[in-house]
Amino acid sequence: MAVTTSPRTRLALAAGRLAAGASRVAGRGEGQIIGGTVALKIAPDALRELAGGRVQALVSATNGKTSTTRLLATAMSQNGPVASASTGANMPEGILWALTKAPADAPAVLEVDEAWLPTVLSATSAKVVLLGNLSRDQLDRMSEVAMLARKWRRMLEENPDVIVVANADDPIVAFAAEKAKNVVWVAAGQSWTTDSSVCPECGTLLSRDEKTWNCSGCGRTRPWASWALEWNGTSGEAVSATGQRFDLANLQLPGKFNASNATMALAVCDELGLDLARAVELMTTVTAVSGRYAIVPAGELTVRLLLAKNPAGWTELLDIMPPAPAPVIVMINANNADGRDPSWLWDVPFERLRGRTVIASGNRRRDLAVRLLHAGVDAFVSEDPFAPGAELPAAARELDVIDCAATYTAFQAIRTANLGGEVDG
Repeated sequence: MAVTTSPRTRLALAAGRLAAGASRVAGRGEGQIIGGTVALKIAPDALRELAGGRVQALVSATNGKTSTTRLLATAMSQNGPVASASTGANMPEGILWALTKAPADAPAVLEVDEAWLPTVLSATSAKVVLLGNLSRDQLDRMSEVAMLARKWRRMLEENPDVIVVANADDPIVAFAAEKAKNVVWVAAGQSWTTDSSVCPECGTLLSRDEKTWNCSGCGRTRPWASWALEWNGTSGEAVSATGQRFDLANLQLPGKFNASNATMALAVCDELGLDLARAVELMTTVTAVSGRYAIVPAGELTVRLLLAKNPAGWTELLDIMPPAPAPVIVMINANNADGRDPSWLWDVPFERLRGRTVIASGNRRRDLAVRLLHAGVDAFVSEDPFAPGAELPAAARELDVIDCAATYTAFQAIRTANLGGEVDG
């Protein structure tokens, strides 16, 4: 569908491009955020105009939304170019810029910050909304999780025409999506259940087993799922409502959580009428997402970059780290983009790292070292493990590739230094 923009929006986009160019010249990244900010200040309806009925899907979740969006956009490319942010910029400013980077008639798949999802859905009238999971994250910026779910719930009641693809295994997502008129439920799994231990409706402690959850207080139970991930411990299959099986063993993104992301994306592909076998084939070409899982030189080391921002994300990453005694680097910052409160460290099961040396770094490295001490994990504290001549355990220098798991700003600093690109928000 061709997009028609007003003179005001065209002027706003021109001003945004100038601001973005100035940002690049100043060495501050690609300028997507500042460019989008300037454009929206001049033309507040620019996002609505550029969406122009071409937004096929919005993807939102606390964890995994960038990877899921990349998998889905790659699968959709079977029919031609797709508009999608390459850096994970997921607020209106970055979303606006993503829409300008593809042909004006290209369909769009957009990652959206959880708090901004109602606003972006209203502006874009997307055909499908994918809801992956909700857990505690940056409480100094985000609403408490159940409050956020209620915002999503109202959003879906106000947009009855949207198709919702939702994770049935997350009780909070199920609560948010259950009032939607058209829901495709996916049994995508939920490894972190602490933030959804009670019913979001009545507060009763939920009962769980391996395949379901239910509330004895109000009778709410896990919806029947038409799509499911079947995981055998090392790889998985996505199973459709008709019983079709799609082997995910060749996914290059690691872990059960990425197989879950692919299953959710495949359910969206089904709703959009895509060739599902081809979609899986294309998903297997994705090797890294905005620096996640990339192997890069960092000082005297070569590291595999891993991003985690909250207890749920860290719990998933611990599953894909190499076994003991391989050391790992863990970098914890508490800047604005990370969330100022690092008390969530005490909820991460760092006990799984016993038998390994953890190089603790970042501006909250001492908080991390205390947590590791109580977890029975050997900690080596380093202000900058990548500085020339930095003192490091000998085992770290002996590895060809060492895992470096980091919170947002620490991850972005390494990524930008070694891969370039926007420092997105």
